[in-house]
Amino acid sequence: MDPCFITDFLHHLPDGEAPQPPTAFTYPFFYTPHPLVVAAAEHLQQQLQSDTTLSEELLGGDAVAGKMLGVLVVKNSEGSLGYLPAYSGKLNGPRPEWMVPAVADIHAAHTEYKLGEAELNKMTEAIEALKRDPEFVRLKAFLKEEEVRVEQVLSDGRRQLKEEKLDRKQRREAANASMDAEAFERFNTALTSESISTQLQFKKFAFHQKEELEKLREEVGAWQTKLDQLKQERRAKSNALQAWIFEQYQFLNAHGERKDIKDLFPDFETQQPPSGAGDCSAPKLLQYAYLKGYEPVCMGEFWWGKEPKNEVRKQGLFYPSCNSRCRPILGHMLEGVEVEPNPLLSWSDGAELPIIYDDKDLVVVNKPEVMLSVPGKDIEDSALTRIKALYPEATGSVLLHRLDMSTSGILVFAKNPQAHKFVQKQFIKRILKKHYIAVLDGLVEGDEGTIELPLRPDYYDLPRQMVCHEHGKPATTHWKVLERNNGKTRMALFPVTGRTHQLRVHCAHPDGLHTPIFGDELYGIPANRLHLHAAAISFIHPTTKEEISFEVAPNF
Repeated sequence: MDPCFITDFLHHLPDGEAPQPPTAFTYPFFYTPHPLVVAAAEHLQQQLQSDTTLSEELLGGDAVAGKMLGVLVVKNSEGSLGYLPAYSGKLNGPRPEWMVPAVADIHAAHTEYKLGEAELNKMTEAIEALKRDPEFVRLKAFLKEEEVRVEQVLSDGRRQLKEEKLDRKQRREAANASMDAEAFERFNTALTSESISTQLQFKKFAFHQKEELEKLREEVGAWQTKLDQLKQERRAKSNALQAWIFEQYQFLNAHGERKDIKDLFPDFETQQPPSGAGDCSAPKLLQYAYLKGYEPVCMGEFWWGKEPKNEVRKQGLFYPSCNSRCRPILGHMLEGVEVEPNPLLSWSDGAELPIIYDDKDLVVVNKPEVMLSVPGKDIEDSALTRIKALYPEATGSVLLHRLDMSTSGILVFAKNPQAHKFVQKQFIKRILKKHYIAVLDGLVEGDEGTIELPLRPDYYDLPRQMVCHEHGKPATTHWKVLERNNGKTRMALFPVTGRTHQLRVHCAHPDGLHTPIFGDELYGIPANRLHLHAAAISFIHPTTKEEISFEVAPNF
């Protein structure tokens, strides 16, 4: 056991001069880790390296990826500081005895979960057995064959009827030319009788074929109904078990109030919460602290283990809490705790929006790195908001493209629908010329190249994006090194496509440059700012039809 282990999963902070605790708790969705958190994390990482079983799970073979781990610095009733450790999600093996437990231990033996899971497994086996039943399989295959055969013979029959009808027409015309009226009348009556007889025979034949086919469909349908009923019963059982699981996740806050998952996710009735909601390290840590009467001081979450194939996660780096799973839960759990204000809410206060070009069609600005391109859920101030206020006469869709809040540089707006349509078409066809300047937090090998990594949103942790070769949209970036200095690389980036966070992910991902942009709070290490700047753009003017260019140097 860890010699620094106190009791109840609480660990001593490393010896030495302890930093002064913060005056407010960590804002979990955008933060720089407090020195107390860094010290606790370093101590936990030493523990991880000495725990061979856990290290093997987090650092093992090719199929293994690491995990997000968290530390919560707390103050006990005596005023002493310590920290609690936790991991996100679940482990294949047992939980280390020195880490806090899950909010709800639904996997404990003989619980409703175990019984329900066993029932679901039996129902799944019954469904699979029915699917593989030889008689069911034979009947389905025979039905397919019969449907093809009947369609073919009926098609052949209809074609034969048409051929016989044409033959009778030809015979009727020949008889009319060679017979007297009385003989032709008798001949024509015989042809009509022949026509009626052949049509009746075909109808009887077709009715019999369809009747036999329908009997076969009913026989297969009876099997399918039984299968669908089993699936429906399993679905109902699964939903009931899932509802029971959600009820077990009772989250505390500093006031001692409890709420379960269905109370915290507003769309619960129509859309279930993301998988794993409540199993991240932050809820585990706060829940245990409240249960033991500890006062939360500060918190941080870091990645440990192998880098995942799709997400950008580097061992030892701190990351904000995930939005989709944790924001609704932590919003409740932090009630009653003095939390640092969201720094993004006031970032753009007082920031200037320099206008570098203005005519009757367009306005071009140099967006600062602290300003949104468009209003956000909680932030009204944005480049678009200001442009609309400055140019109330502008009509139609003013916005032509966007830059991330953390990205500075050239942003183009249209003042009328005709200009918007003309320039927007150039964005869509990717015939504009643009490039960015970035400083990467490391030395990049090679001098130039191209990155092609398809991207899609990380729906569990928006606005983060992830590489996905199955469902991602194509994304291409050309790059060229400009300078290497003091362990960093200054480079020009030329995006061919314009996916969200494309340059940030292409730089940070292991299959890209594997070097995050300096100051990237989502895919790297936060700094005074994200060192990414939209430095130049050129396109055809909507009125003059001549190419115009703009260039603004970055302030880094």
